[in-house]
Amino acid sequence: MNLNLVHKLLKAANDQPYGFLKVRGAQLAREVELMAAAGLVETAGAVRGLETFAVINRVTDSGHSFLRAYKDLPPLPGRPRNSFPPQSWN
Repeated sequence: MNLNLVHKLLKAANDQPYGFLKVRGAQLAREVELMAAAGLVETAGAVRGLETFAVINRVTDSGHSFLRAYKDLPPLPGRPRNSFPPQSWN
């Protein structure tokens, strides 16, 4: 699990006005599956096909705890916090 990416996805989902976030791309969908397995988010599951995507329905209490704890940590070595993977989310 990429902690920088998890933080970005949790923050993006948490900042959505309706509380859900759709992410596109196999890497992001897999990360969302791992986040759901860890109890950080509730999801609608990943859809694989011509377009692979996953939907985060809401950030759980554990996800909010992660956000609070992570904001005070320095970036992990080798990857700045402001870098994004090649996929997209909206």
